[in-house]
Amino acid sequence: MENYIKILYRKFLYGTIRKEEFLEMRHELNQSELPELKNLLSEEWNEDMNSEVMAEKDKEAIRSKLNFYVEYDQKSLFPKKLIYYAAIVIPIFVIAGLLAVLTLQQTESKNFVVNVARGNKAVLILPDASKVWVNSNSKLEYVIGNKELREVKLNGEAFFKVSKNTARPFAITFSNYKIEVLGTSFNVKALENSDIIETSLVEGSVKISGAQLSQDYFLKPKEKAIFDRKSNQIKIIHTTNELETAWKDNVLKFDTERFSDVMSRLEDWYDITIVIKYPQIENDLITGSFRSEGIESVLDILKTQYNLNYIRNGNTITILPLKNNN
Repeated sequence: MENYIKILYRKFLYGTIRKEEFLEMRHELNQSELPELKNLLSEEWNEDMNSEVMAEKDKEAIRSKLNFYVEYDQKSLFPKKLIYYAAIVIPIFVIAGLLAVLTLQQTESKNFVVNVARGNKAVLILPDASKVWVNSNSKLEYVIGNKELREVKLNGEAFFKVSKNTARPFAITFSNYKIEVLGTSFNVKALENSDIIETSLVEGSVKISGAQLSQDYFLKPKEKAIFDRKSNQIKIIHTTNELETAWKDNVLKFDTERFSDVMSRLEDWYDITIVIKYPQIENDLITGSFRSEGIESVLDILKTQYNLNYIRNGNTITILPLKNNN
């Protein structure tokens, strides 16, 4: 199998790989332990990448980006063609027929940026060997060039399993707020249109600081920090982490959440639009969990519980009182 992966890897480098071969290669690479992956790719590099045609800077670009590969889970509400994207972006090679629903790019400052579309999730291995699960409708940027700090910027939600490096702490930075760790596992939810940043610690320790905070805060496992960007106030509560991290295991879970907020989560989860024409239930509180169910199965359960009806038109679902459709 190793020799076969080398063949596929060589075909990938030179732009001759077929889509089904690329998917197989990507799957095998994602199953490999990081040292094994590095050895495999380095060996092939030494055998096959000594061509003078390729500039040294291009070789280095490939070398760094090979540690930044993506395998994502596509969830689809309605039958449609599944489209894959070559997540290891190498500008000097083109793989025909692979279109972007989940994109990896570099900014002018050479930072790595991943945009995860609605209805998708991604698993990333960062250049420092940290592993990140990125939730639907989220953007993650890995800042390149800082020798003292491994810096990430996030808009959305992600679960981090950080590779320990005492010489270079790992930090998620916002305009007036910073989450800093050495090696640990934690979940962060920070939506651009929300005033709240949530940090839930699974293991290790987390330091939270900010110019407007009166002190630094240190989280212990099973603690959650809730930061209000408007008031610059922070609250720390106990949590089991079940609710915060269920999404990365493909479980949609909510606990006493408003009906309208649950519908918003369903929109991101299934890449749909939900129109609520039943204002009487918008503030009702819902508790429940779903694993791998389709949107219609979820709505059928809610239909029974809340005496509602729904109409589907393409990717739009309209919620109505049941009596409107008798």
